[in-house]
Amino acid sequence: MHVLDNKKSVTRDSRKGPDLILRMLDIISVILWGFIILDLAMILFAKPEVETFIDRFFSVKVRDYWDTNILRFPLMLSLVQLLISVFLLFLNSKRLKRKDDKMRISVIASIYVSIFICVFLTIYLYF
Repeated sequence: MHVLDNKKSVTRDSRKGPDLILRMLDIISVILWGFIILDLAMILFAKPEVETFIDRFFSVKVRDYWDTNILRFPLMLSLVQLLISVFLLFLNSKRLKRKDDKMRISVIASIYVSIFICVFLTIYLYF
C-alpha cells in the first residue's frame, strides 16, 4: 500500500522580482497605449470640420473632407504599434514559466486596436 504525501514540493524561485524582460513588457505596454492615444488624436484632427454660426456669418469656408495627409501618420504609427505588439506577445509567451506569470491584456488589446486602425485606414485611404 502506497502512502501519498500531500506536501507541496518546495522549489526555490531563482527570480527575486521582475527581471529585465518583464520590466520591458510593462514599459513598452505604456508606450503602446500612448501610440493608441496619439492615433486617435490624429484621426480626430483629420475629420471634417463642423461649420458653426460664426463660420456661416462671416462666409468662412471650412474643410468638409477627411484630410488624407494627416491620416497617413496614424496608419504608419499603427503598423509600428502592431509589429511591437506582436513582438511583445512573443516575449510574453516565453515568460509564462511561473504560476503567477500571466499574459498582458494590454498587449492583446493593443494588437486588436492596431489591426482595426490599420484595416480601417487602409480601406479608406487606398480603396
